[in-house]
Amino acid sequence: MNLTILIKIIAIVLSAAFLIALAVRKPGLSGVFEKAGLFGIFLFALFIPLKDGFAVFGMVAAIIFFIAYKIAERDISVPKTAFNAPLLIYAAIVLSSFIWTYSLKDSLNEGGEIFYFILFFFAAAGLLTTVKRIKFMVYTFTLSICAAIIYGFFQGIFINALHSQNRLTGPIGNWVGFPVQVSYGLIVITAYYLLDFKKRDEKGGISFVGIIPKAASGIFFGFILLLGFFDIAFAKARSAWLGIIPAIFVLMYLKSKKLFFAAVILLLVLNIGIFSVSKTFKSRIFSMFNPKIYRLELKNHGDIESHIALIESAWAVFKRFPFTGVGVGAFSKYFDAHKGVRFPWYYNPKTGKKIYDLYDDWPENGYMQALAETGIFGFAALMWLFFMALKNPFKLFIGSRDIFIRRIAAITIGTSIIFYGSFAGVSNMSNDELANLWLFFLAMSAAAGLLPEAGREYR
Repeated sequence: MNLTILIKIIAIVLSAAFLIALAVRKPGLSGVFEKAGLFGIFLFALFIPLKDGFAVFGMVAAIIFFIAYKIAERDISVPKTAFNAPLLIYAAIVLSSFIWTYSLKDSLNEGGEIFYFILFFFAAAGLLTTVKRIKFMVYTFTLSICAAIIYGFFQGIFINALHSQNRLTGPIGNWVGFPVQVSYGLIVITAYYLLDFKKRDEKGGISFVGIIPKAASGIFFGFILLLGFFDIAFAKARSAWLGIIPAIFVLMYLKSKKLFFAAVILLLVLNIGIFSVSKTFKSRIFSMFNPKIYRLELKNHGDIESHIALIESAWAVFKRFPFTGVGVGAFSKYFDAHKGVRFPWYYNPKTGKKIYDLYDDWPENGYMQALAETGIFGFAALMWLFFMALKNPFKLFIGSRDIFIRRIAAITIGTSIIFYGSFAGVSNMSNDELANLWLFFLAMSAAAGLLPEAGREYR
């Protein structure tokens, strides 16, 4: 088992055992446990785009203190959200796959990640019980993602990412995860700070009080948005680009059709501008539609063909194990052991030969990985969760007149669209930089929907 995962499990078990014993004997400490759990969520929101190790510590703290809090309160229930059924069914299927997995070690690694992400979802949904708490977490994440975006922009300039094959990695040191986190941040900034989601039949009066601070805020966050789009371009991240564009379009449409068309024009201009000055970015984007572009212009790895070969490999595994899959996290081991017999070749432009993929052994597609590893039932449970993660926030957005509630719902809609885009390329349900952050936004939406009177006093 991965040492990091083992340490997490041991820490959670020992800490939870100690805190459970303490909670049983001293129920009066429930308030302390609650505040400690909130502090864990705060650490997660603060550090997830900066230093994911500290964010993981925050997640673990939130989980164990939430458990202790519930025991001290003599309450064994979990928050009743629209996402409980698909989450718990998916978790049960992941757990069941341990029985027939092709690699128990890998299943424990990835399955363990998925389980504590789900536990973190319930901890966040159960502890963020007031508008003030949810707002504080939004502000915390905004602060950290703004710092990360500014850092990333200067890193991209320093490494000449626009005109070379160098790719932006951000504070977390990951060119795969960081641009998707930036995309999440752009949605939070747009939905929470820049757009006014009043109902269209509500007329607000004109007041000059606060106009200057509001204008200054708009200028600052508009500037951060611009830097964020440059960060995504510097990282040459196709999956982030595929997610942020439809997410922005949907948010603008929720606000007004005029803004939707304005966003279409603005993004077209931005893309044309970046394409005209960055050959490498243009090549990576267009190679999705024509792999020869990537081979001819960069003389590099047969990127898209490799992705296609891996996806075809995952499909081959699914057809062989359609109901059970090979076990969560076990695709890599199965692929390595059987690729000489069952899996397609791909063309490597460096050698001119057809070989197997040299640089990765997972499908690089979360949807195909779910099919190959958990079978049709695990995939169906996951798609149910994805559907509910759009349906419920849309319902919350349309049904509420509360601006705060509508903003949180819009954030969840946008970040869900981004996560689904990243799932087609770089993400999966055990990704500790993307999946846990998406579940955090989902938990905020669930918590907002559980607020008394839907936060009507904050209209």
